[in-house]
Amino acid sequence: MGWTSFSMREPIKEWFKKSWDYENSDYEVIDSALVNRSNLYGAVRKKSTGDVFCAVFLIRWAPKSDYNFSYKDMTEHVGPNVYDCPKKIMKLLTPLTDENDINGYAGEWRNRVEKYWANRDLINSGVVLKTPEPIKFRSGDEYQYFKKIGRTIWAGIMIENEFRNTCRVRINLSHYNIEKITEENLAVS
Repeated sequence: MGWTSFSMREPIKEWFKKSWDYENSDYEVIDSALVNRSNLYGAVRKKSTGDVFCAVFLIRWAPKSDYNFSYKDMTEHVGPNVYDCPKKIMKLLTPLTDENDINGYAGEWRNRVEKYWANRDLINSGVVLKTPEPIKFRSGDEYQYFKKIGRTIWAGIMIENEFRNTCRVRINLSHYNIEKITEENLAVS
């Protein structure tokens, strides 16, 4: 399962649709979304069964090359390692059964996508977040408490049940197990 590269000369969503919706194809693209120019997700219907599944394309760009576009394609049934599939695509997918998810990979992937969005929603809520264990940064500092203020994530400490930001950090908290700090959590700590 390698990468395919070529010279891309059309909008990527149109190319994606053409790659599935050709003459006599059993597939049709219902909707697609490009996330951060690196992941393309598509809700694809198999006409013969009516099932809608997620096609996942990892995307790489090389602007100064004749082969400026590279992709690696897969479906949710192989358990991709990217979880930022937009909610609008997830809502279009057919519910999974033992028949359309024999190995369980699609179910695991959908659970990870759901967890990713739950964490993102929690991070964007502006509350203090705590990781189970302190996270060590390259500077050698370790932090367990975080808060997103505006577009910036701050690491800090808790003093008298109040978050005090110490420094800005670059971290994707949606990849960690995080919990929201509430009055009840503080009483237990």
